[in-house]
Formats: sequence, structure tokens, C-alpha cells
Amino acid sequence: MFCLLAVAHADGPVGACELDLIVRLVETCHTSGEAQGKTGAAASLELARELLSAEDGLESGLVMVCAALDSARCAQAYALAADFVVLNAQIAPEEMRLLDILAENFRLDPLTRAAIDTAAQIRLAPELGQYD
Repeated sequence: MFCLLAVAHADGPVGACELDLIVRLVETCHTSGEAQGKTGAAASLELARELLSAEDGLESGLVMVCAALDSARCAQAYALAADFVVLNAQIAPEEMRLLDILAENFRLDPLTRAAIDTAAQIRLAPELGQYD
């Protein structure tokens, strides 16, 4: 959730639609036996917001995220962030820079990153009205 909120925040204030999308994306990959629920998602979102608003919050948050996730989960977090950026349909330079930062911090192989980015574009093209 932290990575998604950071990407959403990269190009300006985060709107309600973006927050809803973040919660939905996180819920789709929740892998424990029980759902996180709205209360858990809201608490996680609030924690991520507080961390991002702190001085050096992005850097501190990324250190915590990298420490908490194995390489497969880092790739999944990057993929969700890439999906979020593509779903917004208008990709801002700030969002691209944050994806660069995520890929660097997650130590993603350039080919893996390219595959994730391409997959997001292909997977979401129908939702964006592309290839009609």
C-alpha cells in the first residue's frame, strides 16, 4: 500500500478515486486466508500517509518495504505500482521517476522491469479503450 500511495502522491494530491483504486489493488493480491477488511486497509492507508508526510518519509518507507518483502513480493509491489500508473491513463514524469526509484530500491533486473511494464500496458489496454 505504501508504494501505491507514494506513486499516487508523486504527481500531486491524492483524490478519492485514487484511494479507492489503491485499496482495490491491494485487496486483489492479499494472500492470507482471510481478507484484510476495510478497517485494516484504512489503518494501513493512514500509516502510509503519515509516513509519506514525514521528512524523509519516502526513503524511510522504502527501507521498511524492502526489509519486509522478499524479491518476489518486491516484484509484485512494483507490478501493482505499474498497474496503478497505467490505470490513471495519463502518466506524469513524476510517476515515472517514482517507478524508477521503486525498481532501483527493489533491485529489479531491467528485463524483469520491462516485462512488468509491458504486461501492465497490455493487460490494461482494453480497460483504457486501446486496441479497439
